[in-house]
Amino acid sequence: MIAALAVNALLPGAPPPQTTATRRGLLGGFAALVAAPAASHAVTARTGLSSVFTGEYDDPQHPGCLRSIKVGGAPMLPSGRRSRNPQAAIAGVDSACDARPEASAVWKLTGSVAESGESIAIDFSPKGGPKDLLGVWEGDGIKFPDGNKWTKVPNGTPSRRPASLATLNSD
Repeated sequence: MIAALAVNALLPGAPPPQTTATRRGLLGGFAALVAAPAASHAVTARTGLSSVFTGEYDDPQHPGCLRSIKVGGAPMLPSGRRSRNPQAAIAGVDSACDARPEASAVWKLTGSVAESGESIAIDFSPKGGPKDLLGVWEGDGIKFPDGNKWTKVPNGTPSRRPASLATLNSD
């Protein structure tokens, strides 16, 4: 654009350059250059199968029991904007894990994935536990503050799912 202004200024009878537009263009371009590096380093939590947390897990404190996490979209806030933290649906059973569980034995919890995508806060209060237990992604699973680590099972655990609850399928 600057080159076009310079050529127009050299032509006889050409109108004077629009300095206001040029200034705006330059300032707008400068603002975009300044903002670009910050935007390129932004990290956002992922949802669905692209989330590291979506999947099924082995829990050493409950061997053979169902542990399933599905990360979905971020909830709508009262302001009409979406939260920056995707929600997670967590399901599992705690006993009789040597056979397919009945749907009535499955507990369901909610969680929230941090904007960084590196941790998840799970509300265990419906099971008598803490409201926002923080789990941090550590290599191949979720590490909790008590030292327990749920290890992600690469191909899921279909035999641990109740036959009647296809919604637990994270494949």
